[in-house]
Amino acid sequence: MVNGVTSLMMMKSDVLSGFENLEVCNSYKVNGQSSVRMPFNVVNDIPEPEYITFKGWQNDISKANSFESLPSELHNYIQAIEKYIGIPLDVVSVGPDRTQTIIRK
Repeated sequence: MVNGVTSLMMMKSDVLSGFENLEVCNSYKVNGQSSVRMPFNVVNDIPEPEYITFKGWQNDISKANSFESLPSELHNYIQAIEKYIGIPLDVVSVGPDRTQTIIRK
C-alpha cells in the first residue's frame, strides 16, 4: 500500500499502442552503483537511468470492452506495475470517452 492508497487507475493506455517496446526506468546508476531512489545529492556524476524493457503491442485497444480482451503484452505491463507498487490497477482507460473505461474489480 502506498500512502493508504488501495488501488489505482491507469489512464491513457491507448497511447502506448504501436510501440515495439516500452522502456520503464526502475533504477539509477551513480558512481557504478545502482539505486532504486533518484539520487538528489550528486554534484559531478549525472545519474544514468536503468530500464526494464517490455514488449509493446500493435493492436488498437480503444474498442476493448473487458480486461480479457486486452493484448497479453498490456497484461504483462500492468502486472509488472502492480508487482512493483504493491497495489492493483483496478481501472484501465483505453480511450478518451467514458465508455472506454475498463473496471477490473
